Amino acid sequence: LLSDVLKLNELVCVDLLLAGEEHLPRFPTLTRGLLAVLLFYDGKRSMAACLKTLVQMREGKTWTLGLQHNVVETVTSFTSDLMNEGLVQKILDILVNTDVTSELEKLEQGHAVGDLTHRFMLREAITEFRNTLAEVLFVWSCQNPLPSNDCLKVLCHIKKHCNMNKEGKLEPDTTALFMSLLYNIDLEPLPDNSTSLMTDSSFTKNFNQELTEIVSNKASEGLVAALHLVWAVGVNVCSTSHSAQHLDRLLQEEEMLLDWTFKHGGVEFLTNTLLKSTAFFQEEYYVTRIHTLITNLIYYLPLRMGEIQADSKQQLDNNNKSEYERLLELMSTLYKNDSSGLCDMFWYPDAPGSPSNRDNNNFNKQSGLFKFVKVGAEQVTPHLFVQYLSFLRAISNSPQSARHCYNLLRSDSAYGSGNSLVTWDHFFASLEQYLWHIHEQLEGVKLEQNVSVPTITPAELEALQSVLSLTSHVLEQDEDLRTTMAENNQWHIVSTLFGLLSCPVVPQLKGSILNCISVLTNTPELCLSLWQQLEATQILPTVQTQNTKLGIQSELEEIESRSETYPETRGFLDLLKGLLSTTVPGSLGVGYRTPGLIPYLNFVKDSVFLKFDIRAYSDENEMWEVAAKCMDIFHVFLDQFQINEHDLEETINSPAYHLLTQLLNDSPLLIKVMKVIESASKILTRAERLTKGHLRAAQSAVKLLSFTLDLQEEMLSLLRESSATTMVTSLQQLLLTINPSTRNSDFVLHIVKLLVPLNTDNEMVHGCIKLLVAVCSKPGTLSPVSVLLTQKSAVAEELMQSLVERLETDEPETSPDSSSEHNAIRQKILSLLINLLDFAPPNIGYYLLGFDITRPLNKTVLQEPGIQGCKRTCLHSVIDLLDKELPPNSLYDTPVLSHLCYQLLLKLATNRHTGAAVLRYLRSTYDFFGKFLEIHPWTADSSRLEHQTEFLQLLALELLVTSRANLTSYLQRLLVGLAGPSSTIQGPFHALEGSRKLLSLLESVCKMDVGSFVPLELNYFDSDKLEMLIKRHQYKEAGLSLVNVVTLHKALQTELNMVANNNIPIAQKNEINQEIKSILNNTVERNAIRRKISLKRKGFDAWRQVVEVMIVGCSNELVPSRQTLLVELTQAILAKSRDGQPLSGLLSSASGCVVLLIQQLRYTSQIPNTDIVLEGADPLPPGLLQTMTRNLVEAIIQCGGNMQQARAHLYAALLHCLKMSSSNDTNDIKLSGAIAQGYHLVDSDSLVVLCSYGDIFIESLCKDASKGHGVTKILAFSLLSIILGADTYQNWLKHLNSKGYIKHFIESINTDNQNLLAGLSSDNIKPLFIYEAKLAFLAQIAQTEAGATTLLEAGIIPRLSELTILHQLPISSELYKQHLLVQPVFTLLTSLLTSLGSRHVVANQQASHLVCVHSELISSIVKGDGVLERSKHDYQDLCVVTSLLAWLRAHQHDLDEEDVAVSIQLQSTGTQLQRHLINLLHSLQLPGKCTTADTDLEVQTIKLQIITNIVSYCVSAMGTSNVIHAVFSPELGTKKGNNLNLLIGMLQKALEASSQHSDAYSQLIHKAMHVNQLSTEEQRELASCVAPDTDKCSAVQRAKYAELRLEQLADTKDRQLALYTQLIENLIYLLWRHVQYYTVYCKDPTEGIGGEPLPKKLLSANNDYIKNLARELPLHLTDPLLKKVVDFCSNKTSSSMTSSFTSALVRRVRKLMTA
Repeated sequence: LLSDVLKLNELVCVDLLLAGEEHLPRFPTLTRGLLAVLLFYDGKRSMAACLKTLVQMREGKTWTLGLQHNVVETVTSFTSDLMNEGLVQKILDILVNTDVTSELEKLEQGHAVGDLTHRFMLREAITEFRNTLAEVLFVWSCQNPLPSNDCLKVLCHIKKHCNMNKEGKLEPDTTALFMSLLYNIDLEPLPDNSTSLMTDSSFTKNFNQELTEIVSNKASEGLVAALHLVWAVGVNVCSTSHSAQHLDRLLQEEEMLLDWTFKHGGVEFLTNTLLKSTAFFQEEYYVTRIHTLITNLIYYLPLRMGEIQADSKQQLDNNNKSEYERLLELMSTLYKNDSSGLCDMFWYPDAPGSPSNRDNNNFNKQSGLFKFVKVGAEQVTPHLFVQYLSFLRAISNSPQSARHCYNLLRSDSAYGSGNSLVTWDHFFASLEQYLWHIHEQLEGVKLEQNVSVPTITPAELEALQSVLSLTSHVLEQDEDLRTTMAENNQWHIVSTLFGLLSCPVVPQLKGSILNCISVLTNTPELCLSLWQQLEATQILPTVQTQNTKLGIQSELEEIESRSETYPETRGFLDLLKGLLSTTVPGSLGVGYRTPGLIPYLNFVKDSVFLKFDIRAYSDENEMWEVAAKCMDIFHVFLDQFQINEHDLEETINSPAYHLLTQLLNDSPLLIKVMKVIESASKILTRAERLTKGHLRAAQSAVKLLSFTLDLQEEMLSLLRESSATTMVTSLQQLLLTINPSTRNSDFVLHIVKLLVPLNTDNEMVHGCIKLLVAVCSKPGTLSPVSVLLTQKSAVAEELMQSLVERLETDEPETSPDSSSEHNAIRQKILSLLINLLDFAPPNIGYYLLGFDITRPLNKTVLQEPGIQGCKRTCLHSVIDLLDKELPPNSLYDTPVLSHLCYQLLLKLATNRHTGAAVLRYLRSTYDFFGKFLEIHPWTADSSRLEHQTEFLQLLALELLVTSRANLTSYLQRLLVGLAGPSSTIQGPFHALEGSRKLLSLLESVCKMDVGSFVPLELNYFDSDKLEMLIKRHQYKEAGLSLVNVVTLHKALQTELNMVANNNIPIAQKNEINQEIKSILNNTVERNAIRRKISLKRKGFDAWRQVVEVMIVGCSNELVPSRQTLLVELTQAILAKSRDGQPLSGLLSSASGCVVLLIQQLRYTSQIPNTDIVLEGADPLPPGLLQTMTRNLVEAIIQCGGNMQQARAHLYAALLHCLKMSSSNDTNDIKLSGAIAQGYHLVDSDSLVVLCSYGDIFIESLCKDASKGHGVTKILAFSLLSIILGADTYQNWLKHLNSKGYIKHFIESINTDNQNLLAGLSSDNIKPLFIYEAKLAFLAQIAQTEAGATTLLEAGIIPRLSELTILHQLPISSELYKQHLLVQPVFTLLTSLLTSLGSRHVVANQQASHLVCVHSELISSIVKGDGVLERSKHDYQDLCVVTSLLAWLRAHQHDLDEEDVAVSIQLQSTGTQLQRHLINLLHSLQLPGKCTTADTDLEVQTIKLQIITNIVSYCVSAMGTSNVIHAVFSPELGTKKGNNLNLLIGMLQKALEASSQHSDAYSQLIHKAMHVNQLSTEEQRELASCVAPDTDKCSAVQRAKYAELRLEQLADTKDRQLALYTQLIENLIYLLWRHVQYYTVYCKDPTEGIGGEPLPKKLLSANNDYIKNLARELPLHLTDPLLKKVVDFCSNKTSSSMTSSFTSALVRRVRKLMTA
């Protein structure tokens, strides 16, 4: 079927169908066959356009494209071959055989025509194909003459086929053929050796013969007559050339040719048929050729023109136009639509006001043309008056030519005509005379009487209208002329025109008068007098009178409506718009009516607009023009809407307020506006073009609604704040109400239908999209809109297709020929999609992006268009825009659009519903990230940096997703692209060639210059008040504070107007205006600087995100040269963060990145979260750590105190850096400031670097530790702790003490106590961590004797005693807080006492006093009050408390006699605590089974330490060798209690457990030495305890981790064995002392050896136990048990064991048992 319809073979038809199938996603409403037909004609159109382009590339006489010579030569050769093969004849044949109507009929017979849209597209394609083919011949003729035979063929063709439309105008194809003939006939003198056809005698003969033959086609008669004129001029002009002497004989026929032209309507054809063709003024070369024809006719045929002008004077028959009159009409029609300045040729070069052009070759010609104009003015007759003035109006089409015209018509001008008919004096005198005549007739007549209008003839009326038209046009062109003519005291223009308006003259004349007056409103200085005249004449009655039949309102209803034409109304609307656009006097109407503009608004709204469509019109275009003018006036009213904060009543009484209240209600006004939009959408739905008037009305309606949206929020705010009772509704909700004409909610649908591709008006489309954005951006209206559009699937598909087509229009933003409105449309579409993604799905936005909103969005699988029925969506268009070319020109041609595209992709990627699908589609279908990362040329330009920022954010997300999905190969490609060298593509936007891509990206951020703010120098405005005013006009844009320049300008202008009322001098007013201009420019610059700073910060943050994900989120093995990359990145950031460097203003973000990089650099040689150094790790470059330390310290010093976040980051980075330089890595240093047990933590080189900065760095640290932010305090204390631990010479300690910082830190503990009390019941734990860090820092100082002495002298222990927060404990609900409060205090105290030694009486006394003060806390910790089961933290607290108590009990000294009360309190507390501690031995069980779990192993060790501490306390509690205090009773057996049976049981368990741990220790040492013999599972299990992600490690690395884990376990077992040794020794010692005490000293209590005698009560009570002790003791302390003790002590398995003391104790026990 397709083959028969298109007359093609089947194979070609199959290709067409396949192409149609491929393009179906772009045309969802068409079938494959219909689309194939459309593609067929579109292909023909494209081929014709290609041929036209090739012909345009030829070198010729008219233009040059500046192409390379070889290209031009190739094209010329190819096109010449086409011409030789009969190109012209083929084109003419196609034009004859391809008729639009016949083609459509043929397609309809074959069922190859679809709906109205398809029919329209076919008609457009066929028409454009025909027009383009004809334009090929025209373009060829412009450059080179056609072959003579082909030129004759064209002539014969247009004589037979003169195609005209229904209005009698030439079709574009015939116009192009006609103009091609005009370019083949030379109209300029021929140069020597010319190759023109006019030099060919045979051609001229044949052409003349063919031209003069009788025309059989009557439609072509005028065309042929016009060619007679062209031929006559061409022959006359070219006959002067030596190469065209054969034309002399044709000169004899010149008169005959011209006569034939005028007789058969040649000039009328040019005027009415050619020039009024739709295609004529769209082509500049058409206009230029006709201009050349006319000017050469005047210049080269002066005699003939003289005859024509002379004959026109004798013309008496007004029905038949003279030749001169026809020429004037032709020139009027040509030049009134000309915008290229061709009319300037008619004015004399030396006329007043024009520059000298005597060097111009056209001087003589221009002089001749001016003579023609001047002679015409001098010889004009009444019947030529109108035509001549129309001609003058047409050639006054520029400011310069208008001034020439003004001078020509001045009576006193040197170039004036001197004729009384054509002078300004005559014009305005005639108007005054007419006005006087009317007044004379109306004198004495009452207004209420019916008065006959003084009549004038139609000719007089036409003459007056032409005078007013010329005057309006001249005034419109030049502002100086407006002032000059309006203020001329002889002419009285304004008063005369307003006087005529108040008289009963015909509406046509009043319309012309109003148009003339409206031009004067372009000069603001004249508007005040115009307002006064308007009010005085009461053209629009604003004062209520008895006679209501006066004025324009009555004339509209009674005269214009009857005549069905409305010139007066249209003129008044123009005048009103012009007056409203300038300053409206505030006193308008004062004294005789209510002041203001309400009467004018009511007339326009009620009398004109609301009734515009119910009146009759002879021309429908006029109806839409009236509607458009009304809505334009509404827009002007709204533009003046401003809230007066001082006088709210004035705001409410303004016309704009009344207009807004109606537009924000379901009022007739809003319904009428929507009706205009509805009528336009219906026409577009029928696939028809809007007429010019209808289009303008629709534009105005959309513009009015769009502007209402802009003012809506301000209006709503006004009503909320005021007491007004007016009720309004948002426009978004009103657009969803019921349409009265259709009884459906279809307002939004009509707006959507205006977006069809058929609507080519960019301004209207932009407004419609803005309305859609507003409706869809309001949560309450989005859901109904989505339902409304998705229910109408055809409308939704049409909307998607429209948006896709508009997005894919290829038009650069930077091109000088680009349409800013069209690019604004594309940007608005993307803004619409971005806004829609802010709302929860489903909504129409997701549908437009290709997601199936009928099911969960994450189930959607995005596909290429055409795959599985997938349509082409906006998402495809967005990606294609970015992926269009390599490198992407979209970054250069459309920077703003590309920025929005990236924003949209980023929003989709971060959306939890769509992110996975979009990233997968970008990755799998387009290879988006890999390709763009490879070729993107990032630069420091602001628009490019926006693209880089969003792309890097997308890339960071992609890296994270692919890393989690284990897409190793793809991920490695991206990482290599980032860490590898940058692109080597040459171009102006590529920098840092050969460097790493990451560094190149950083450089592009750093190179962006944000500029600097320059303060203003003000003479009239107060700086402080101006800043306050600027702050009031600030608004938020994407989190950025910017100044609204428009509202600021209005505020400043209001201030100026208030001052101007005081009659300030004009010179001073001009100076104030200049100062306002400088303020606004400065504000714009301030906004630009803020935007650049924000953009630079965002750019760096995006780069930082990529680095963080790359370094932390991706496997180390995938990042090439990871350690080197970390070093380079760290050095680059630190170098660029110094003062004066690009990143100095972004130190907070940069410092955060530095922390991460240095931390990861540290972990390249250490196991993460540990301080274990990896063997075989790549060493850091020599001196690198010292360089980093120096850079970090300098950054800390330069960083101000207000940048606390940056300082915290830098402190953390310095902590990591110092940790890397540690010479002993066995300590686990926490950032919170854990204690370093006597190790030199920093190497000497790093310490030298720190000390080289002297007091500056120390003071900085101490100030942050004192007054900084919470986190900064913690990190400062941690840093001080590490540095003091490494300072063997204690220089830092001396400095801190001499400056009083140590004293200050200790005294601030009271402040911490208050903060802790305040935050005890809240979730604020910041004071708690500061308190912990401070005490940890003090504990570090207490590690040395000098430091401990310093702390003691500063009163540390009394301050700790005053911690009332400890009295609030225990906190059963928040035990972790209790741990953080208790642990640092007792750790500090223990360190202090250990450093000072046992002989420091003061320290021991103060510590004992502290224990008494906090005895309740200590008792609760020991007893475990409120704890059902102790946690790890509870055991840690208990451990440190028991350690302190054991120390104090072991080193207790006698108190002074004056401290008897304190001694009694200490004894009471000690007795109580001793009882609790001994009871604790029953609840604590010695560890039994060996374990390797970290938590269990640590708890076991802590428990063992606690038991050891308690037993040590008991040893000290028994006293010295001279004074013995029995702690345990002598009971043995199974009885439970604090007796010797408890000690023996503990000894048995300790021996058993120690044996197990000794075996486990041996096994661990053996496994560590033979780790390779372990199975893979064992290695993996052990390695997982050291480092995460061991599955990704190599076998060697995993074995090393396993070995490290075994060594850790062995060290722990060794520590446990040491504790067991200490425990067994103390248990044996306790048993020996108690057995000795009970068996030796208690036998005769009166005979001791200096020991304390046993109390009688105790002796009598336990006498039986003591007697049984000697008898039963050997049964419990058996020889095998004692032998185990000796064997255990003699076994050297543990490095900490000693056997001599324990063996001696065993021997003494045996001796006592055998005594």
